[in-house]
Amino acid sequence: MRLADGTGAEAEGTIERFSRDALEVRIDRVAPPGAARSGVELLVSAIRMPRLSWLVEKAAELGAGSVTIVASERAQRNRVEIAAGGIARLERIAHEAAQQSGQPTPTRVAGPVAASAAAGRAATVAHALVLDRSGAPFPERMSGPSAIWIGPEGGWTDRELSAADAAGWARVRLPGATLRTETAAIAGLVLALRAIDTAPRAGGQ
Repeated sequence: MRLADGTGAEAEGTIERFSRDALEVRIDRVAPPGAARSGVELLVSAIRMPRLSWLVEKAAELGAGSVTIVASERAQRNRVEIAAGGIARLERIAHEAAQQSGQPTPTRVAGPVAASAAAGRAATVAHALVLDRSGAPFPERMSGPSAIWIGPEGGWTDRELSAADAAGWARVRLPGATLRTETAAIAGLVLALRAIDTAPRAGGQ
C-alpha cells in the first residue's frame, strides 16, 4: 500500500497484520517531499493487457507521473473490465520498472475512468494535450504539470473530441504515421519530457 503524510512525502509499505481494531504496516520505502515524478500524466484508452503492461513499464522507466486508463467510447468493453481487474498487477510492474531505472517514486496507475472524467483533468494541469492527427505540431517547449490523452484504436468519436475541446484540451499530433496506442503514449511522453527539459528556467537559466 502507498501512504502519504500530508507534506508531500510518500511511503510504500506492506500490511503485516490486520484485525478489527488494528492495522500494522511495515514501511518498505520512503520518498521525501519533492522526490517527484516528471509531472507528465498519461491518459490512455483501455487496450489488451500485454500491451498495456508494456506501456506502464516503459512509462515508469521514463518517470511518468501517472498512467490513467480511460473507458473510451470505442474501447472494447472486455478490455476495460480486464484493465479494471489488473490494476494491482500494473502497479507492481510500475514499481519494479521504477526500481530498475532508478526513478525515485513509481508511476501511479489508476482507472478505468469515464471519458468525461478524463476530460475534466484539463483544468488541473498547465498543458492538456489530446493526440489527434488534426492537431497542431507537438509543442517544443512546455513548463509545469502536463497531461497527454491518447485515444482508442478505433479513433475518437466526435462527441469525445468535442468534449475535450470544450474542457480545454489542445489537439496536437505526433510526427510520422498513425501509431498504435501504446507507441503513441510513449512517443508523446518522450516529446513532453524533452519539451519540459528544454523550457527556459527562471532567471534565464
